[in-house]
Amino acid sequence: MFGKTSLLILIGFITAFSIYQLRLTRAVISATDSFNYYYAKTLVHETAVSAMNIGVSRVWKDGTINTTFNVVMNNCTAVVRIHPVIPDSIVRLSVKARGYAFVDTYYAKYRRPYQIEDSAFAYFVYSSAPVTPASRYFWYTGTEFYAGAPVYWIDGDTVWGPVHTNGVLHTYGSPVFYDKVTAYSGINPQPTSNRNKAKFYGGWEVGIYAEIPSDMNRTKTAAINGGGVINQATYFKFLPDGRVVRRRITGWTQQWIGSSSYRRQRSVPQLAAPDTISISQLSSTGVIWVRGEVVVEGTLNGQLTILADGNIRIWDDIRYASDPNVNPNSDDFLGLVSYQNVIIADSDPNQNDVVIQAAIMAYNGGSNDRSFIAENWDKRPPSGAIYLTGSICQEQRGPVGRFAGASGIIQNGFSKRYRYDPRFRDKAPPYYPLVSYPGIRQLRLVSWWE
Repeated sequence: MFGKTSLLILIGFITAFSIYQLRLTRAVISATDSFNYYYAKTLVHETAVSAMNIGVSRVWKDGTINTTFNVVMNNCTAVVRIHPVIPDSIVRLSVKARGYAFVDTYYAKYRRPYQIEDSAFAYFVYSSAPVTPASRYFWYTGTEFYAGAPVYWIDGDTVWGPVHTNGVLHTYGSPVFYDKVTAYSGINPQPTSNRNKAKFYGGWEVGIYAEIPSDMNRTKTAAINGGGVINQATYFKFLPDGRVVRRRITGWTQQWIGSSSYRRQRSVPQLAAPDTISISQLSSTGVIWVRGEVVVEGTLNGQLTILADGNIRIWDDIRYASDPNVNPNSDDFLGLVSYQNVIIADSDPNQNDVVIQAAIMAYNGGSNDRSFIAENWDKRPPSGAIYLTGSICQEQRGPVGRFAGASGIIQNGFSKRYRYDPRFRDKAPPYYPLVSYPGIRQLRLVSWWE
């Protein structure tokens, strides 16, 4: 009796341990399969990314825009395809990589290793011709001098977005730059000097040159094709509902305002009767070309570029209906491009702060320098700050105020609160003028997916 019981207990233990051993073996095999799978998957992904970088190098260094080749590494193979999407504009680079993992359960069923694939692709803007809108720079100047004297960035100046000049950038006190600053001819005082108290949080670099073209044919053609050519000086007041009040400027009146040391003269437009139309009625391409002076104010709901042969005067705040500082997906864009100057008028609304949301350009490449400037900048009383969101491109840096050299306190005009519109890194107002880089091919990443 005792002997049979012992035998049954022994058989039970043997059976239990056998089942446990079997399950343990399966767990070990499963863990090994998982390790092999994820290890091989990592190798395939690394191969795809490495092949992408090799492809980018071919595009950049060799100018390759249409080819297919293989990359073999990590016991994996990647097929790289490069081809133009739009000739001389956009190139697509795609990679498909594959490798194998020994997965025991899969092999037992199919008698072959498990195939793993990974892919990635990217689009690049690629061209020997200009493709970069000038608005992509927050700040661009040909020179930082005005009337033979340097214009300074001073205490209280706060700048978001990339800053560039082909001249020398001058600082006094502790202006703050949150993005990279580049200057072809240098920075004064030198950033490495103890005398320079400016804050370059995005870094700085000298010796970088970019050329703003004066050829506006692309923008003019868009205006002509869109029916947006206006052969007279015009006033525009944008309305938040997507319409605009348009008035012909019949002349200008010179008015004396202020007293004592702030006594000064300003220009005031004389206006004809208004008509109100939609933004789309101005031009089907979103570009208008005004063969004279322009005065603007209001809240824009839509996309528009104004090219003016004469000055563009900002009479009051210019805002977007959807503020990009609040809504980064705002689809409102305004470009103000003048062959002469873009001027903050010495108007009644602009005596205490002014808000500007637009890409501004004052440039013609001629002998007369063009600027973004405040009317009576050296005569008007302290007028608060310019709260600008957008970008500024000008042939010569124009002053907007004057400060006391000893204290750095504003004596006339405006201080600056400039902020880059980050949407301009990828988008621009319609047919905005393009920057060229003499002797340099352009390659800019548009999108990357892996």
